[in-house]
Amino acid sequence: MHNCLEGAGLDHRSADYVKKLFKQAQRTHRVVQNLLSFARQRKPQKQDVDLKRVLEETLTLREYDLKVSNIALERDLPEDMPPVLGDPHQLEQVFLNVINNALDAMLESNSSGVLKVRGFRKNNFVCVEFDDSGPGIKDPSRIFDPFYTTKTVGKGTGLGLSICYGIIKEHGGEIVARNREEGGAAIEIRLPASEKKELPAVAASSPRRESLLKGRVLLVEDEEAVLEFERDVLVGAGADVTTSLSMDDTKQHLQNSSFDVMVMNGRMPGGPSAAEMYRWMSDHCSGMEKRLLLTFSTVTDQETRRFLQEQNVPSLAKPFEVADLISQVLGLLQREDAADQKAAAASSGG
Repeated sequence: MHNCLEGAGLDHRSADYVKKLFKQAQRTHRVVQNLLSFARQRKPQKQDVDLKRVLEETLTLREYDLKVSNIALERDLPEDMPPVLGDPHQLEQVFLNVINNALDAMLESNSSGVLKVRGFRKNNFVCVEFDDSGPGIKDPSRIFDPFYTTKTVGKGTGLGLSICYGIIKEHGGEIVARNREEGGAAIEIRLPASEKKELPAVAASSPRRESLLKGRVLLVEDEEAVLEFERDVLVGAGADVTTSLSMDDTKQHLQNSSFDVMVMNGRMPGGPSAAEMYRWMSDHCSGMEKRLLLTFSTVTDQETRRFLQEQNVPSLAKPFEVADLISQVLGLLQREDAADQKAAAASSGG
C-alpha cells in the first residue's frame, strides 16, 4: 500500500501522512501479534529467574533499533539483583512491550532520546524501572486499561500494556506508570523476590529464549518500517540477522560474509528481477541461491511464478503471517542441515 501511494504524486503533507499511517500499521501489527502470542501461551511456568539476565537478553533484541533511532541506552542493573519467581518468557515479553512503547513515544516527539533501565530492591520486591525522555503520559492512571490510547500516531492500540498489567498481576507483582518531574515517562515493574537468596550454581541464569532459528540471515528490504518489523520477528525467533536496504550493499554482504538464509524483497526498486538475482547468486556465491526466500507485495507475473516453481524457490506474499515467515526460514535452514548431513555421509562412505 505504501509504495503504491508513495508514487501517486501526492503533495509533501499527504506523503508524510501516508508514511506515518504505514508505520502505524506496522506497529499495530506488532502489538496484535504480541496479543496473539500471549493469548496462546500456557499458564506461567514459574521458576527462580535471574531478572538481570532476562533484561539483558530483551535489551539485546532492541539494541540495534535504539542505536539507529539515535536513542541512548543507559543501564543500571546491579550484579546482586536477587532472583524472582516467574516465567522468564512472559517477563521478556513484558519488558519488550514496555521498551517498544518508550521507543515509539520518544521518536514521535523527537529525533533522539534517552532510555534508562535500572534495577533495585524495595522491601520484598525486585523492581525494574524504564525511564524515557519522551513527552510523558497524558493519563497515567488509565494507561493499563484495555484499548486506552491517545490519538497521537505511534501510541498503538493500547493492548500491549493492558496485557503486561495482567501478566505482572498474575506473577503477584505490580506495574505502575508516572510522569517524571524532569520530563518523560517512567514505568516501574515490581516482582516478589524469590525466597531463595540466590540462584543455584547450575541455573545461574534464566534459560535462554527458545531459539527456533539457529543461523545467520541476510534480510533485504527497501522500506525501513518493513525491514524493522521482519528483523524483529527473525531476531525474536533466535536468528542472527544482518540487514540491507540496497542491492549494492546486498551484493557486498554476499561476497564478503557467509549466510545460512537470505530473505529478500523480490522487487527491489531498480534492482534485478527474481530470475536475474538467482543467476547472479549462482555465479558469485554458488549454493546461496538454494537458500533464498523471496517476498512480494504485489501479485507476481506468470513468468516469475513459473521460474520460482521450476527452481523450487520459496516465496511469501505480503502481508504474511509472522508464523509463515519463521516457518519458511526454518524450512530453508533444515534443508541446508539435511544437505550437510548427506554430504558428510557420502564423504565418510567414500
